[in-house]
Amino acid sequence: MKRSSILFVLAISLAALATSIFGQGSASPLTIRLQPFLSGLSSPVHITSSKDGTKRLFVIQQRGLVRVVQPGSNTATTFMDITSKVSSSGSERGLLGIAFHPQFATNSFFFVNYTRQSDGATIVARYKAINGNTQGDVASEVILMTIAQPFSNHNGGMIAFGPDGNLYIGMGDGGSGNDPGNRAQNINELLGKMLRITPSTAEPAPSPAYTIPPTNPYAGSTPGADEIYAIGMRNPWRWSFDRSGTNQLYAGDVGQDAVEEVDIVTLGGNYGWRVYEGSTCTGLDPTLCTPTSYTMPIYQYANAGSRCAVTGGYVYRGTQNTLVPGTYIYADYCSGEIFINGQHSPPLLDTPRLISSFGEDDDGEIYAVGLSGTVEKIVRARASADFDGDFKTDTAVFRPSTGVWYSYNSSNNSVRIQQFGLNGDVPTSEDFDGDNISDVGVFRPSTNVWYVYRSSDNTVDVTGFGSSGDIPAQGDYDGDAKADLAVFRPSTGTWWIRRTTNPNNFQAVQFGLAADKPTPGDYDGDGKYDIAVWRATDGVWYRLNSINGTFNAVAFGLSGDVPTQGDFDGDGKTDQAVFRPTSGIWYLLQSSSGFFATNWGLNGDVPTVGDYDGDGREDIAIFRPSTGVWYASQSTNGILIRQFGLNGDLAIPAYDVP
Repeated sequence: MKRSSILFVLAISLAALATSIFGQGSASPLTIRLQPFLSGLSSPVHITSSKDGTKRLFVIQQRGLVRVVQPGSNTATTFMDITSKVSSSGSERGLLGIAFHPQFATNSFFFVNYTRQSDGATIVARYKAINGNTQGDVASEVILMTIAQPFSNHNGGMIAFGPDGNLYIGMGDGGSGNDPGNRAQNINELLGKMLRITPSTAEPAPSPAYTIPPTNPYAGSTPGADEIYAIGMRNPWRWSFDRSGTNQLYAGDVGQDAVEEVDIVTLGGNYGWRVYEGSTCTGLDPTLCTPTSYTMPIYQYANAGSRCAVTGGYVYRGTQNTLVPGTYIYADYCSGEIFINGQHSPPLLDTPRLISSFGEDDDGEIYAVGLSGTVEKIVRARASADFDGDFKTDTAVFRPSTGVWYSYNSSNNSVRIQQFGLNGDVPTSEDFDGDNISDVGVFRPSTNVWYVYRSSDNTVDVTGFGSSGDIPAQGDYDGDAKADLAVFRPSTGTWWIRRTTNPNNFQAVQFGLAADKPTPGDYDGDGKYDIAVWRATDGVWYRLNSINGTFNAVAFGLSGDVPTQGDFDGDGKTDQAVFRPTSGIWYLLQSSSGFFATNWGLNGDVPTVGDYDGDGREDIAIFRPSTGVWYASQSTNGILIRQFGLNGDLAIPAYDVP
């Protein structure tokens, strides 16, 4: 077997091979989840990268702290403190924006947007980093712009460098309600606008410390403020540039009390406020309600119920296939709902967070900032044994006698049949190529060779990795959304891991004893599998947390139990669990809600933990070899009972660790 074409794949009708009984209702597949990244922050309002090759992330806190997170860390340290300069009184004032110069690595300049302590005016200032760009120098401040604010709200706050190298500044309309000064439509005012300037990097800085791009619509002798790029905005709180493709500027413009909108902001555009709120004429200036002179939103939704304020996001261009490339993701601050591409009912994800911002790392992966003190990475939901990519676990078996795989595709009620493997092979299904679909795979103990059929390109990977007696323990140990080859060697208690990010440098970790059972999973919620074992002799779970290298031991289970770890509460962390064959009882130790026990199964049943209803939570499930019937207690979609398989078949979810 080499990297080659498919042996054969055949889809046949459901009626021919399987019958099923479902609970009432239907659950929408959950395609993303929030993976904990930072906690314990004080009113964080944005996260961004310095884009200098260091892969550092910077978080700004509303009261005036800039904090930095080193790659691989989950701890933020202080980069700069300007709390003495910042007015954070009221819910919308504070340190609101930060942007690093495109040549930050060499010139050390970065820029912030804050409301001034003395009078609440908007300040856009330049700072310089010192000590190898590890610390912001408070004394280096050069004020570029001071913009008076007549009220405490609608300050905008976001700043960012565009693909043209200029600094863009989002300004609200000055506050109060209904833009009483009609500032957003006044081309001589900077409020209610998107601004664009070219900051100076000279030292000492000239006055003013910026110039005007000559293509700005009111530059030079043209009437209007030179700095204006676009007008008619109410409060463009959070916005971003599409980092590839179109390079367009997507802005979430917070509405008054009727409509929340997302705009594509272009040079010289007029986005309607206060004449229009979204595509609705406000009636404040009824004679001007002629939409031909305004640019309408690309997306909008009603400001109603728990929804009150749009938080603009990012066009996804990441490397981990979290979303379809080109997807625009954004949220409502009050409801905590996350949306994509104008799809508001249902939302992509409903969260309990006050989402104050989104941010993007160097790899294009996106983070959600919660004002209550959290930053969470947006990652794709994953279901074990998901062969059709619908984020639901499929009932699937490997038949050793013939080397054939049978999988029941939950997306279209078809059955997929594939010849792949020999008698004696151990099934090792996982998503090895990072395309959101589980790959058919086997480990051959007789030769210590792995065979993986890649769903992304219909080729086969053949890799010698392991030794006699090794137990396969595949999983994503490096957090790149691709499963790594791994084995646990009982004879020495050693783990061997071949990471996809560094396949020529194997990792060896001494962790466990000869009789231990490998139980890898993401117990600490950092997006990487942790090395873990369950010791049947004393019922203790031992794990090595990848997030900080700490050791953890928890007594949970008895000799004779079967370890059945999985994320049963949907919090992004693997939970310890066991199935007790003698009683048919499952015991779960959930990381968010504690102990739970339920009777589900008989002696001789095979535990097959998986997310069968696609709600982001693993379901308790078993395969009964004596009858070939599956029983799953779905967390949101009732009970699933399906005849699928024969006695002697190996149930794939039992070999694909959630």
